[in-house]
Amino acid sequence: MASLVPDAIIRMTPTEMEPAARDRLLDSMLIALAEQSRAVLSLPGVLADAGVSEAEFAAEYTDVDACLAAAYQRLTARIETVVRAGCESGEEWPERVRGALGALLGELAGDPQMARVLTRTYPSIDATAQARYQAFVESFAPMLSGGRELAGSAELPAEVEALALGALEAILFEEIESGRAAELLELAPSILFSLLVPFLGPGQATAEMEKARRGS
Repeated sequence: MASLVPDAIIRMTPTEMEPAARDRLLDSMLIALAEQSRAVLSLPGVLADAGVSEAEFAAEYTDVDACLAAAYQRLTARIETVVRAGCESGEEWPERVRGALGALLGELAGDPQMARVLTRTYPSIDATAQARYQAFVESFAPMLSGGRELAGSAELPAEVEALALGALEAILFEEIESGRAAELLELAPSILFSLLVPFLGPGQATAEMEKARRGS
């Protein structure tokens, strides 16, 4: 007797993941990466923690690396949104940079584990992961470009924004690697100086640093 159930229903079809389940999965993936290395990351364990089935996973991602890439993109997009909002809170360019920096440091200090995943653990997976991290860093360059208008007659190098971001990276790497990510906000005035000095010079950058220290 022929089946009354259409073949299309009999065949196993991928199950679209609910947004809340996807969020749980991406969060769990980054937590697992933070607690384990990529080489030993257990997909079954991640799925169990997230409450996601293998069928749901297969419907969304080709493999673990694709899921990690999506999780990392979600993390960087969230941080970019927060940083841009911080930038928009100021009127003058130094105030915008200060607002953006405060927002970034607040995000990193609020979750030291994810700070390390963002800057160290995920980028170290391979060249593609490193390129994603570098694109994230470079996305902040336009926020610094406004400083060129305040440089006066000084001829700034074409890569001045990259140099300023490099100074920021160096400080963040050192603090995160040393287990001091939770204290990053305490360094905000000094880091602000490093970002501003290529554009404003030491005098004005120091004045802005002191304003940040006073909270004015």
